[in-house]
Parts: sequence; C-alpha cells; structure tokens
Amino acid sequence: MRRCIALLTLLGLVWAQYDLVVYGATPQGITAAVAAAQEGLKVALVEPGRGVGGVLTQGWLATLDVAKDGEGLLQGGLFRTFYRLVGGEASFDVKRAEDVFLGMLREAGVEVRLEEPLDGVEVAAARILALKTPKATYQAPYFVDASDTAELAFRAGASFTLGREDTGLDRRTMAATLVFRLEGVPWGAVFLALNYEGQVRRTGAGAWGRSGWGFGELVRGYVASDLSRYALRGLNLARQDDGTLLVNALLLFGLEGLDPWDLERKRQEAAGEVERVVAFLREKDPLLFGTARLAGVAPALYLRESRHLKALYRLRAEEVLLGQDFPDAVALGGYPLDGQAYFPGETPYLLGTPAPYGVPFRTLVPRELANLLVVSQAAGFDNVAAFSARVVPLQMALGEAAGVAVARLRLAPQVGLGRVPLGSFQEFAASPGALQSLRQRLWERGARLSSKEKGRVEAGGVGYREAVSLLRRGLFAGPYYLKGSLGLSEPMLLGDLLANLEHYYRAKGPEERLRVVLKARELYREELQQPLQRSLLNRILQALGEAPVPGDGRISRGEAARLLFRLLP
Repeated sequence: MRRCIALLTLLGLVWAQYDLVVYGATPQGITAAVAAAQEGLKVALVEPGRGVGGVLTQGWLATLDVAKDGEGLLQGGLFRTFYRLVGGEASFDVKRAEDVFLGMLREAGVEVRLEEPLDGVEVAAARILALKTPKATYQAPYFVDASDTAELAFRAGASFTLGREDTGLDRRTMAATLVFRLEGVPWGAVFLALNYEGQVRRTGAGAWGRSGWGFGELVRGYVASDLSRYALRGLNLARQDDGTLLVNALLLFGLEGLDPWDLERKRQEAAGEVERVVAFLREKDPLLFGTARLAGVAPALYLRESRHLKALYRLRAEEVLLGQDFPDAVALGGYPLDGQAYFPGETPYLLGTPAPYGVPFRTLVPRELANLLVVSQAAGFDNVAAFSARVVPLQMALGEAAGVAVARLRLAPQVGLGRVPLGSFQEFAASPGALQSLRQRLWERGARLSSKEKGRVEAGGVGYREAVSLLRRGLFAGPYYLKGSLGLSEPMLLGDLLANLEHYYRAKGPEERLRVVLKARELYREELQQPLQRSLLNRILQALGEAPVPGDGRISRGEAARLLFRLLP
C-alpha cells in the first residue's frame, strides 16, 4: 500500500501544473517566489488578500527594521534590491513599495493569484499534493508557506506552539497594530519637535528623512474606550510621497484567535478607536495636530506574533543575542531582541542587541511534511528569538533562501546533487553537499551569510546559566548598548530589573506584587536608567516580602540573574 501511495504521489509530482506554489504574497513570499522563478522554476504565488506586499503594503508598516554591521546591511540579495528601489532609507512610500514588488514578480515571470484564501489542503504520505482555494486547485511538488500565521502548514498537519507558550508564562501573543493615515500634519514642525525631544530632553525621540518616532509623553494621557483591548504607544511616523503620515501607534490585545474573519472584524472595530485617537491628538497638541485629518486605516493588521513552528531546529534567544553561527545558515539577523507588550500598559520588552547571527535552514523545515518550507515570523523560532527574527528584512532574506532551496531540490540532477527520492526537505537539510550548494548559490546571488562581528559568550561568568534561562523566557532585560553579550559583569539598571519583575507578575501574579513593582516604577521614574544600588534593591525586596541581599554598592547583571532566577520560578 505504501509503495502504491508513493507511486501515485510521484506521478502527481511529475504532472503537477507548477514546480512551486507559494502561499502568501508577503514580503518573504514574494522573495521566495521571485528567487525560485529566477532559478528556472514555474511558480504560482497565491494570496488570500487583494494586494501583494503583506505587512508593508497592506498593513502599512512603512518603516523597515534594518540591521547593519561594519560592512553595511546584514541582508543582501533581493532585499537589498528592494531597499534600493524604495529609496534606500528606513521609511518608504507604501504605494511605491507595492509597485516595486509587482515589478519584481512580473520580471521574474511569477503567476500571481489574488483574493484566493485557503479553502483546503490535500496531503498524502507526509506530502502536500494540492492547495485548494474557492477558485482553483494548485498542484506542485513543493510548497512554501509565507503567510504570517503559517495557515497552510498548520492545516496540513505541522505542529506549532502558540504565542509565548514555550516560555511557560502563558499562550498570549504580542500586541498587534492598526496603522492609520493622517493628512494635514505639518511635517517640518513635527520633525523639529521630535528632534528637540530627543536631543534636548533626551527622551529617545527623533526624526530623520521620512521617519519620526516619539511623543511618548503626549500619548501617555490617552484613555482607550476599552482598556483591556487597546493602548496607545509613542508614535512611529513614516512620511508618504503625497505628504500624508502613516502612524504606527495603536496596539490591539487579545488576538490569540487566528481565524482570518475574526481578525478582520477586530480590525474594523479598531478603526473606531483610531477616530478617538486622532481627536485626542488634535486636542492635546493643536499646534502640531490641530489640522490633522484621518485619511484611512490600513487594509490589514500588523501581526507581530502568532504560531511558532516546531521545526527541525528551533532558534533560541541566547543564540540570537550572542551571535551564533550555523553550518546551514542561510541568512543573517541582527535586529534588537525587541518585543511588544502582551498586556495593555505593560513595559515593552528589550533584551539587548544581538551580534550578527545566522539562521539555520532547518528552522524553515517542518518535522511532519516532506515538501513544505515555512518562511515567516511563524517559522522555527522560540518566542523570544522571534523578537529579532520576525522582522521583514531578515524574513525577505529567508524567503529568497527558501526559493533557491526549492530550485536546488527540484533541479537536483542538473545542479550536481544527484537524485533525491521524492525530494524531501528533511533529506536536503541532512545533506552537507546540498546545503553547501545552497549557500554557494545564495552567495552568488548577493546574500550575506557571515559577519566579522562576533558576540561575547560569558559561560564562566557569575549567573550565566540563570541569565540564559531567564533570557529564553523574556525575563532578562538589557539595554541596546549591550551588543552580543549578556553583560554579566555590567551593572544592572533599575528599570531593567523592574521590567523583568513586571513581565513575570503580569503573567503569573500575584497582583499584590505587581502593584509593588508598578509603584516602584512610578516613584523612581527618574532613576530607571541608573545602575541599581543594593540599598534600593533591598527596599524593593522588603516590599515584596523577600529577603535582602548582603553587601553594598551596585549589583551586577550576573548577581541580578541569580536573584531573579530565585524570584521568578
């Protein structure tokens, strides 16, 4: 019977209408499709929505989370081409970005199918045979799931964790965002105000080129219509070619349900909250926002997190932070371990800036399916590792790697890899020769796979084991300037210690301890970025009902790791 199924499967692959079907016209889906087509494959790109570009053009996330080292951008290849074509700076015009994506797809010869949501998946002998939509059935020997929620892989039988389930805290997902558009805002005045905030008042605000970020104090007074569902963070602004501003600021909570119809309903409900936000801005700062008019909301939500694939290999937080390299690395990452809140009012997560790290090909390969790769923030990353690995530039590089990998496997005899029975990605991932061929081809296409900058592993330092354990749970905050290091010998900052306590007590309780931590943040607000003194630490511990720590002077991050490991079981 197995031999019969295998034979029927092979016959189906031979007569399939495409070499590759990519589900999801996200940025990474586009690079996967384009790369595979450039390598000689017949490719279909199937998208449930009305346009291409995913979070960048439909979610209006018009600022790229770029990472660099001494040699420049950490991602080359198709991402660097896209970056150059949209202007060569962090923020860009979303209409121009969509035009660039369409041009890349057209030039590569990819067949694009829009408004075709997933209706079903046909699976046999651990292989996807067909992807079904209400309009058509797509057959291919290989598939790439580039959707934000890995819906194709999930429905085909791949296994996942949800949200931060792997941390043991809960199964929540990071807040999503509904981006909105403002017209009538004087950009020159906004530009000056943000730079005054950042350079004179030292608030971290700023503006450069098309980008602006800040106004944290301004939005602090906003009271949402539903405090359990919405919160307003500091404004991230991206100026568009028509003079309007795209505003990334309204956070949506409680989106653990991944049904696309439910997400759309919540997006429409959040549009009403946006109207309240704009009215608030006009009232609170009439000089800057008094003439602002709401010109629309994004057609899709910006989803930061959903599922996480149980891949052949799961990338871990310390491997990201310390700049781990892998023999099967197919892209470089380096964006900060920067996570959004899980609860309204929660302090955002900042766990330090990684040294450039490699992302293994194995993180894209499900355990259960032989002919599918998953390329999105839902790929094989632990929850905290995804704080960095989820960003679009890295995902676009991984998409290109996936497309080239499919071509290497599909054309195995022609590229010198011999015959691979039925073309299994698990076999491909276990073959040093196949991986070397993939990496060599990516390098020839302009990808970056290594960096001269390295992390600093402090395995013998005080608190190393405890710090790694806490980091994997998102409970070992660190400032941006700690690059590629746990900084165990550095002083622990008061704000970082309180953030760790807050994050744990919000998830696990008790409520009384959370109140103590939040009160400490309020009372010592001016000292949050200062090294933590033992005297102050002991006052906080006493209020929490915990024993004091001996000695005087500053407490190091290594010592703090040991203390937190005891306090946060």
